[in-house]
Amino acid sequence: MDKVFKVGIFGLANNEQNTLGSIFKLAATRNRQYTLVSATDRPQAEIMLVDADDPNTLTEWRSFSVHHSNIPLVKVTKGAVPEGSSEIYLRRPLTLKRVLEVLDKVTIESIGYVPELVIGGEGDAPSEETIAALEKAAKEAKQTTRSGFKALVVDDSLPVRKSMEIQLGLYGLDMDFAETGEQALEFTQKKVYDIIFLDLMLPGIDGYKVCKEIKSHKLSKNTPVVMLTGKGSRFDKLRGTMAGANVYLTKPVEQEKLKEVINQFLPATSRGQ
Repeated sequence: MDKVFKVGIFGLANNEQNTLGSIFKLAATRNRQYTLVSATDRPQAEIMLVDADDPNTLTEWRSFSVHHSNIPLVKVTKGAVPEGSSEIYLRRPLTLKRVLEVLDKVTIESIGYVPELVIGGEGDAPSEETIAALEKAAKEAKQTTRSGFKALVVDDSLPVRKSMEIQLGLYGLDMDFAETGEQALEFTQKKVYDIIFLDLMLPGIDGYKVCKEIKSHKLSKNTPVVMLTGKGSRFDKLRGTMAGANVYLTKPVEQEKLKEVINQFLPATSRGQ
């Protein structure tokens, strides 16, 4: 599912606005996109670009931000970025690489949108800036206020497990990870989980058999099982349902789909709005 973020501007010259418009058009095939909003629609913006080299523009922004302080700010400048500053800067001249890396950083760190973490997805490798932002997201996920819910993730893919660690961590979930069905069953026989994410294709016993075992055990029979798989046929979904799976999500599982599942089964999570 594509996500388009609204970008407002304060003080940028017409040629820079045109450059931004062209960059956003070139990036229209990405799953994370951007579009400029008019001056009258600034209150609906999700990111704001402000000309930091113009004192009058900064004054105008400060007046606006009194009632819209929740909009993440990016300062556009041709000068040196202050060392150690916690503010986000976009250096002039505006190039495609600079603009997209900075805006992607904002959407990850300030908005919590992490499309690179589509579960089981394949695509272009994220930029160095994006990777750094993802690493920061992982650290922040561990510091998120705990919701008290416990999740078990069963998948033999390290990238998938790391993706789930960050995604579920943002909701305050405590997690255990298993690489095989056998390991998963050992976990479920010793601990009660609030939700289990189970891959279908596993080394050893497959996800169908694991799900049946989970649903037949007294400690885990009532635990929601979300089956993750690259298979999407009706027959596969029927097998998953017959095995006791509560939800069947086809990879790549997008962030919004995962959010819907968390809201369905764990509505009181910290970020399950």
